[in-house]
Amino acid sequence: MPKASNHDVYFVPGLHRGLRVLEILGAHEAPMSLSDIARAMELSRSSAFRLVYTLRQMEFIREAEQANTFTLGARVLNLGFAYLNQQPITAIARPILAQLRDDTGVSTHLSVLEGDDVLYLVSHQARSGYVSNMRTGTRTQAYASAIGWCLLGALSPHDLQAFAARQTWDRFTEHTPTDAASLATRVAETRDAGFVISRGFREPGGSSVAVPVRDNTGAIVACVNLSGPDSGFDFDRIETDLVPQTQDAALQISRGLGYQGG
Repeated sequence: MPKASNHDVYFVPGLHRGLRVLEILGAHEAPMSLSDIARAMELSRSSAFRLVYTLRQMEFIREAEQANTFTLGARVLNLGFAYLNQQPITAIARPILAQLRDDTGVSTHLSVLEGDDVLYLVSHQARSGYVSNMRTGTRTQAYASAIGWCLLGALSPHDLQAFAARQTWDRFTEHTPTDAASLATRVAETRDAGFVISRGFREPGGSSVAVPVRDNTGAIVACVNLSGPDSGFDFDRIETDLVPQTQDAALQISRGLGYQGG
């Protein structure tokens, strides 16, 4: 949303700071102390305390097991699931992904591009012990995964270049793109093929099959994927069975969005 000419009149700094606390806690891998939060926010301890106190009263954050440290509360999760459930595509995708999971024996997911990240909207875990470590609400860097390359196929060359300019290019495996050119190659290959098979692209020992979902205009709006540990895949039938089954599921969801292509 562009800034209004009278941005300073409309903008509410206190609300902004409160939401930033939630973002910082959500991005941090461990609970944070009041001092940690104050430093991250570049605020005094007293200002940070007022924010933390308010958010605790509203149950958006809670005290962690270690005394005087804080983490996100259940109310944040409720908001997150409310957001996910309000996305119309999820209602279309859930039964289709459940059937795909049952047919393949592999965990199934629906993801979208949210900012620079892959956001998992729907996940159906395999009924066997070979479950995926991705869950509804999980976010991963789009540039560093096959699912991200699938979703980035929606961007124009100019927008993909702008996306690349924002990345820090952390290297997760030997397959991780480390610059704009290598990312563009991965995205183009995935777009041209109409699917991508990953074997250890994001992390060693994990595999996936990803296929784009299109809306009524033909634009890529989401991605269906199978994922899990290598031990849960029959690699002899990936291209003969798993790819066509995933493509069929993606097409069913696309049809539900009004897509008329093949």
